[in-house]
Amino acid sequence: MSQLDLNGAYKARGEFDAGACAYGGAACMGGEAGRVPVFLRYPAGEDKDAERIGRVVARLGRMGWREAVDEEYADNESTRKYVTDASRTAFMDLLPISSESRVLEIGASLGQHTVTLARRAKSVHAIEVVRQQAEFCQERCRQEGLGNVSVACGGDDCELPYLDGTFDVVVLNLVLEWCGTRDAGSAVGAQKRMLREMARVLRPGGVLFLSTKNRFALGRLLGRPDEHAHGMRFGNTLPRWLMHLGLRLRGKRRPGGLLHSYGALRRMIEGSGLEVTGSFWAVPEMRYPDRFVPGDAASIRRARGDRGLVQGEFRSTRLIMPRVPAGLVKHVTPGLAFVASKPAGGNGPGGNRTRTVG
Repeated sequence: MSQLDLNGAYKARGEFDAGACAYGGAACMGGEAGRVPVFLRYPAGEDKDAERIGRVVARLGRMGWREAVDEEYADNESTRKYVTDASRTAFMDLLPISSESRVLEIGASLGQHTVTLARRAKSVHAIEVVRQQAEFCQERCRQEGLGNVSVACGGDDCELPYLDGTFDVVVLNLVLEWCGTRDAGSAVGAQKRMLREMARVLRPGGVLFLSTKNRFALGRLLGRPDEHAHGMRFGNTLPRWLMHLGLRLRGKRRPGGLLHSYGALRRMIEGSGLEVTGSFWAVPEMRYPDRFVPGDAASIRRARGDRGLVQGEFRSTRLIMPRVPAGLVKHVTPGLAFVASKPAGGNGPGGNRTRTVG
């Protein structure tokens, strides 16, 4: 079965845009990887992390997913926690997900959010750019007995192989910063394209949850190494030209991920045709939040009345963050979290892009 035929088969089930592999006349790479349809434009390149996940996937035919992860990552407690820690799904309480909801998760990784979304929603479509992770996510959901999940591999070009107005909820959790990393073009352009695509596939009245790291996070402002800038101190907090100069001096062509300030990201979301309905401070940090505090000053003052509030991931930030004025906190939090909605009757600046083949 050709890739376009494969896409047509999925479209017949109301899942994928049959023309999704014809962006700009380019053909998609590959076909099905195991049980996962592939919608990739660019070669992945060498990835040692993906190779390790591939070894985990190879074990899944003879053992459970958790056992396979524990065996492969016996030397890495951090990865085991990343895959299994329940606190990572706390953001879902911010979203109107019901048993009738159709949900799209972009950047499904190893399914750590997918399984919880699937238990709350009518159906979940999960897309992941790393093929081995997509395969693992699919098998994890199967082992969990979740028959309402469809997993695909794609999104490396920041375009989505789904029909207009398909989803009630779209989740982009700690993914935007990496958008466009396989594309030699503008990272900001790729990120804006992804935002327009999410607006396109949301139904009118649908809701987006978006979280990402903060360009001006307090820890980065204090000089902590920036993982998105190949470990360079200050990294994304620097003026763009200076960051790129520093990276070139280190032999790096571009940052691993591009971060934005609170204000810049809010404008990008609104520029995609969505309306921001809330912003939140993930406490103590975005990957493992204890709670989400609304970003307005009054809510932050109330939250600070709780002696159990841990205001930062590191000792330095825990010392300084309580002294940051409540009205400024949203600008220096470790991560940025927004909830936005698609206006009724709106297609956003990206317009309607449903197409057929032939």
